[in-house]
Amino acid sequence: MKDVIKAILLLLLLAGCTSRSVSHTPRTAIEQLLLSTAVDKAFDKVRLPELSDKKVYLDFSNLQSYDSEYVKSAFKGYVAERGAAVIEKPEDADYIIQISCGALGNEYKDTLIGIPALPVPGSTMSLPELALWKSVEQDGIAKFLITVCSNGKVVSKGHYYGKAERDETFFLWMRSQPKDDIRKAWEEAEK
Repeated sequence: MKDVIKAILLLLLLAGCTSRSVSHTPRTAIEQLLLSTAVDKAFDKVRLPELSDKKVYLDFSNLQSYDSEYVKSAFKGYVAERGAAVIEKPEDADYIIQISCGALGNEYKDTLIGIPALPVPGSTMSLPELALWKSVEQDGIAKFLITVCSNGKVVSKGHYYGKAERDETFFLWMRSQPKDDIRKAWEEAEK
């Protein structure tokens, strides 16, 4: 019996592992996909007055966000899909729509039962983590304030929220993914 335990311990010590480089760019693809998906989900909830055949000026002057260019493009597409003509001069518009960003960021939480990665003294390398159980939760969260004005009066105003989730759980060598709002992006990229 002692030999079996020694053999199991030896196998555990010799077991290999794989590590994935998270990113060499300033931001990971996962972060960007979570945030853009949260934006898309928030805009799916937007309810505006009838825009068909209306001239609309989009005011992004109060849109302060790390991903403001994606937000602008996504909202222009949203308005155009509803039949509006996006124009360049506010004085010629039937509606002026102002978009402000209350939040656009991500949350990350991980929990580990096991041994975390440990640095090797005098080296740039580290020993890999040995996880018996690990949970990783990543969320992208968006909040927008959208105000629609016509002839100087507020026609509608609302806060719109979106959330994209990606969760992974590891138990020994088994992986499960109960939530993944960005899986489609991975699948499309692999085609």
